[in-house]
Amino acid sequence: ADWWGFKMEAYDGKREKAAILDRARACTVIHSDSGIGIQRQKQETSKDMGAAARVGIDNATESAIPWITANAAKSLGIEAQTGTLEAGKMGDVVVWDGNPFSVYSKAERVYIDGALAYERGNDEVNPVTDFTLGTAAAAGGAQ
Repeated sequence: ADWWGFKMEAYDGKREKAAILDRARACTVIHSDSGIGIQRQKQETSKDMGAAARVGIDNATESAIPWITANAAKSLGIEAQTGTLEAGKMGDVVVWDGNPFSVYSKAERVYIDGALAYERGNDEVNPVTDFTLGTAAAAGGAQ
């Protein structure tokens, strides 16, 4: 959302560009070529939504979700296989405790290939990570 002006082709970019394109019924996609940026798609989308709201374009969460799901699959030509929650399609799902575009929302559950891969507060399911190594959680409650 705020990577405009870093090269000549992007010099006149606008922070609210996705909302403007969405209003024009374009296949709007928020993406990143960066491994770091791709991890923060929901924040990039929320920055665009906030910039749009400041110039009078109101985008509901429901209209922005496709920017990082269905429209992305459509632009790649794989919308028959993924991009929306439908029987027979592939996809991973995150269940949030609030608005998915809020930095204050926390992931409650994550399903990967249909299997529960993470559940907040459930150490039986959650993987051991670098953040938990050496803690009571990684040792099964004992250190």
